[in-house]
Amino acid sequence: MFLAKSAYLQKIKKIADMAKELKLNIYIYGERGVGKTFLAKYISPKIIENFDIKHFEKNSNWIVATGTHPIKDKLFSAIIELKPLKERPEDVKYFTQFFIKEAQEELKIYQDIEISSPDISENLNSLKRQIYRSLLCTEKDDILDALFNYYTKEHKTFEDEIKDFEKTLFKAMKEKYRSKLKISENLQMNRVTLTKKMKALDV
Repeated sequence: MFLAKSAYLQKIKKIADMAKELKLNIYIYGERGVGKTFLAKYISPKIIENFDIKHFEKNSNWIVATGTHPIKDKLFSAIIELKPLKERPEDVKYFTQFFIKEAQEELKIYQDIEISSPDISENLNSLKRQIYRSLLCTEKDDILDALFNYYTKEHKTFEDEIKDFEKTLFKAMKEKYRSKLKISENLQMNRVTLTKKMKALDV
């Protein structure tokens, strides 16, 4: 299955279908979380992630590779760029609904949730994470249990987890209170410290 609802993704699907049928060597690049691996596996079950031409021995095998930067090499019949979601607003709404349905089925939680401000800071990765957390934390008493379950399955470094938490908190407070003065008052936090943190986290 390939999620190709927008005109942009439909064009990419045509290239992918041709590569799949003719077994063309394809290189897919873009930011983290834009769907490079998903697209590559749609074309071929065997892929090379984080491809580096400098450390690759050319051979006659069919190659479908992904990376974060564009390259120019006659090894590939086509180079596909997957743009970040911020440049594909027409796709955000569709992926939001898709991930909500996926999360409801996987978690067996069929409560409706509304994502008014989709988190696309890390493209599909952050959007999917936001939806799963929102569904798991529909009640305040569930938050700690949800975090516990999340951390027992996967985690980043302590510093990265704290940054994620603070960024989520500040984005929620910004949406709720609209002003840094009200945020600092309700969080009982120094306004200068708050401003520095929000700026550092790009909130």
